[in-house]
Amino acid sequence: MDLIINCLSYIPCLSFDPILKINGVNYKIERLLGEGGFSYVYLVKTYNGQYALKKITCPFGNENLKVALQEVSNYKEFNSPFIVRSIDYSVVSEKEGYKTVYILLPFFETGVQDIITDNALNDTQIDEKIAIRMFIDICRGLHSMHRHHRNASNDTNAILLDTDSDAENQSLINNDFGTELNETTVFAHGDLKPSNIMLSKDETPVICDLGSCQKMPINITSFQHAIGYQELVEEHCTLPYRAPELFDIKSGDTITESIDIWSLGCTLYALLYGLNPFEREEQINGANITLAINAGKYSYPDGDYTQKIKNLIDMCLVVDPKERPSIETVLATALEITS
Repeated sequence: MDLIINCLSYIPCLSFDPILKINGVNYKIERLLGEGGFSYVYLVKTYNGQYALKKITCPFGNENLKVALQEVSNYKEFNSPFIVRSIDYSVVSEKEGYKTVYILLPFFETGVQDIITDNALNDTQIDEKIAIRMFIDICRGLHSMHRHHRNASNDTNAILLDTDSDAENQSLINNDFGTELNETTVFAHGDLKPSNIMLSKDETPVICDLGSCQKMPINITSFQHAIGYQELVEEHCTLPYRAPELFDIKSGDTITESIDIWSLGCTLYALLYGLNPFEREEQINGANITLAINAGKYSYPDGDYTQKIKNLIDMCLVVDPKERPSIETVLATALEITS
């Protein structure tokens, strides 16, 4: 797999366009869509349409590369219309000695956050029936993660890396992601929020940004493990949507997919009311957002939504992760509202 970058075109004073070539296809970089940490997402264009290209630099050796390759693997793992899948990827050795991972993804023009923003600007609210329909589809995507059944068509061990150090890169994938076919594996998204849920052309919600997605449960086995995992959480899990158990991780803790259920409740609240419940608590009462999350303290504004949909949020926003419902229970409850 070849990737050619016109490096000179990144110099601002030059007028010609940056071009990338992946698998023989030229991609023109249109603009930067977003960035964070060591990653950048660009809007790129080719002869058959627009795509999103994620660039992940790995300056700190195999540990960085391992994380990036896990993300590559995640985008190939799930066969669900409610979870994004990558189109292509490449691992490139840079002349400075580090590696860069490129992941080509579908480009979605709008997402759940855009709905929230538009409603806030226009002083409008989303219709409850539309919100529940979207929520159900998001739940279906999460169900595919939480109760993932692997088969030959999504065997991530079959990923082949066409780079100048294939064997080394392949071993990083195989060591971490080997799972017997036909086994059920639990994954958690780890950073579910409105801006990570895009909308397809038919307005189907699609869960994106699988950089935080990982197998569950995570058993914290030592003090050092707790510190390392806490740092990972603080880097990758957006604070207002973060479950309470992720704020003070200790040796002996077990992190489960229940973290997504909490984020799911926050996401539905934000879709309905235009703001994360704990950010709202901070705004109206001056509460410390971390303390509000850990206490599960939030309230509802006046509005036209039914008690049933509020109960759906409440069942997700339970502080004790052991008391939170499974994704099956949340999905069944949401479906009952529509019946």
